[in-house]
This record gives sequence, structure tokens and C-alpha cells, in this order.
Amino acid sequence: MPKMKSKRGAVKRFKITATGKIKKWNQNTSHLSHNKQHKNIVHNRKARYLNNVQAKKMTGLISK
Repeated sequence: MPKMKSKRGAVKRFKITATGKIKKWNQNTSHLSHNKQHKNIVHNRKARYLNNVQAKKMTGLISK
């Protein structure tokens, strides 16, 4: 039987940290920033972490 492959789109968008949390980067940051509020641009620079329910689903997609 062949190996189980991870979902490549999920691997590119999420990262598992050393403590086991799942880190994600924010959307809406690449272009058309003149239509967005400066507050949103500044807050979207930071990465976020998924909550426990979402993290459980994503670990199945990332680590195969």
C-alpha cells in the first residue's frame, strides 16, 4: 500500500511549532492595501494560532 500523503495546500499555510501548537499567517495582506484600514494592516502582520478544535483537524491534514 502506498504512503499516505499530506495535503500540500495545508502544509504551505500552516506550521506546527515546537510546543505542538499550529501557527497560521493572516490573509488579506498581499495587495490592495490602499482599500484597507491601517489598523487591519498592522494587526495582520502577526501570525495567529489555531484553537484546539481546529488544530485537531489540521494535524490530520499536515502530518501524514
